[in-house]
This record gives sequence, C-alpha cells and structure tokens, in this order.
Amino acid sequence: MRLSLYTDLSLRLLVYLAGNTDGKPVGTARISEQLRVSTHHLHKVAQGLRKLGYVETVSGRLGGLRLLTPMDQLRIGDVVEAMEGSGRLADCKRGPCALNGACLLKSALDAAERGFLDELKKYTLADVVKGPTLVRLNRLLRAA
Repeated sequence: MRLSLYTDLSLRLLVYLAGNTDGKPVGTARISEQLRVSTHHLHKVAQGLRKLGYVETVSGRLGGLRLLTPMDQLRIGDVVEAMEGSGRLADCKRGPCALNGACLLKSALDAAERGFLDELKKYTLADVVKGPTLVRLNRLLRAA
C-alpha cells in the first residue's frame, strides 16, 4: 500500500508543526524549504488540513501555519483516512470486469485496508513526535 503525495505531505506538515512548540505561526515558504518540498504543493496541503480543522492559518506579516488540534488528540489513522478515503483499493465499477458482483477480492482488500487504518489509529501525532524525530525537528526549527 502506498500513500499519495498529498497524504505524505500532510503528515510531514503536521509533524513539523507539532515540533513547533512555541506556538508561533510558521510560513509555508520556510516549511517547504526545510522539508525540501514544493511550496505550491504545501499550500494545497495546508488548505486541506485547515478545512479539516487540524491547522490554522494566520494572516499578516508574522502569519503562517500552526497546529490547531492538540497533538495528543490527532490520530495518524484519522488523517490518512481523511486524505485517502477508504474502500478504494479496488474499484469494481471501473471495469469492465467479468467477475464484478461475484468476486471476493474487494472484500479481502477492504478488510486489509481497514486493518491498516485501525493500526494507524493506535498512534497519535504526539506518539511520533518524540525521540529522534523531535531532536531533528528541534534542529530544523532552530536553523531558520
């Protein structure tokens, strides 16, 4: 299973913002430079995360992004499910498929996907923003 670039960047942005413990907004240009990702893509991701209520955008000269949902309440699996959806590993209607309606492959794939998301829902953002991740984030945040 592979996450889309959009989901990947969403998770990276949330991890970055979780490491920003002073609560001051951080500009997307700075974040994209430090994470080595496209500013254009990061803007799209930030808007999606804002609509979901995970981050807030602050306007103005000192504006930028900051985490809105407390990191101990933000489940990784919920973010992935919001970004990727579920039940889409196999699209039986995309056909033509001679087995449509008589094939058990979709149920097997859906069960595997559900297991994947359930496992990710065991972890919060706080669970992954510690140890070596936090050390590296602190270096990145101090570097700017």
